[in-house]
Amino acid sequence: MSQPRLSAPLRLAGMALLLGLLQACATAPRSPLPLPPLLDEALAPAAALPSREDLLALSPAMKEFLEQTVQPKVQAHGVKEGLLKALYRDGQLRLQYDAEKTRTAAETFADGRGNCLSLVLMTAAFAQELRLPVYFRSVLVDPQWSRSDSLIFQAGHVNLGLGTRLQERAFAGTLEAPVIVDFLPEEGPRGSRAVEVSVATITAMFYNNRAAELLNAGDVRGAYWWARAAVLADARFSGGFNTLAVLYRRLGRLDLAERVLAQLLAQEPDNEVALANMVFVLREARRPQDLHRYEERLAALRPEPPFKFFDEGRAAMKRQEFLAADALFARELARSANNHELHFWAALAKLALGQQERAARHLALAAETSPTPGQQRIYEAKREALLAHRMH
Repeated sequence: MSQPRLSAPLRLAGMALLLGLLQACATAPRSPLPLPPLLDEALAPAAALPSREDLLALSPAMKEFLEQTVQPKVQAHGVKEGLLKALYRDGQLRLQYDAEKTRTAAETFADGRGNCLSLVLMTAAFAQELRLPVYFRSVLVDPQWSRSDSLIFQAGHVNLGLGTRLQERAFAGTLEAPVIVDFLPEEGPRGSRAVEVSVATITAMFYNNRAAELLNAGDVRGAYWWARAAVLADARFSGGFNTLAVLYRRLGRLDLAERVLAQLLAQEPDNEVALANMVFVLREARRPQDLHRYEERLAALRPEPPFKFFDEGRAAMKRQEFLAADALFARELARSANNHELHFWAALAKLALGQQERAARHLALAAETSPTPGQQRIYEAKREALLAHRMH
């Protein structure tokens, strides 16, 4: 894993679904949403979920690391600098980015891997133990889309600040500025706007991510309890409500899915995720008049839906229209450059056109933007095989 540095972010964080579009890091609504209809009695009881405190709890191994590794660096370099050197800059933890599962602070430390939300939680857990002020931030970045089977994901992003907030420095009697710790790629957006979010929202994001991950694995009933926990953790976070609507649609309860989405759209009428989900619900319910109204609203916000050019490019590949496919993949990449699957298909088009060097470049980008180490190794192996073939 490349070393995180201050504002030298590392990777994308949260998760959101579209066809199930679950928003992970959306801006919170102005007021709490009404409690949605729940299906507790119809579903088997859930295993115990981690509490808000559990997300930021230090394990015995973390406490040992704090005492033996962090504290000496804190004494030598100060609290903020010492903590960051111990966790990231000196490379002792050898952390890997892995979007397969959103982990608690303790799980991230134990596994040596995690997505950005996981890394934010782990960093915050150590900082709080050192009595260093911590605040969480939702970064307002352009949506990045990915897809798995019938689910389309929209990635959001969170980071954290260490130290006293800039606007509070005078009242706190300190001139020392806070440090923003981010986990995005080097080429990620710099100077992006961010809004501070509460621990309740971060907790809801965690539960929502877990629900999305279980949905992606096909465990709809298990995902329900995580989505339920998300809406109960923070009724201002719309992602949990979207997820719940997706779950109800998957369970065949279109009536409940529509009710949840109507509640959300009454407060956020331009929420693209909720509008897209409502289109799916009304299409399945075969209500063409209502469907047409929501389709028009969605089209006004997003004339070209995610993956439109990608799907057209794959169709062109099947017809062996490689020049057309190459152009379509380029159009999709122009608005979603960090999608590994897009780079892979672009590589196939370049190979079909005899452009092996450009194909190898797209395979390298596919590996670079892969959400898990396993996928990264697959793309790297394909690239190495292509380069080896060129040398013969």
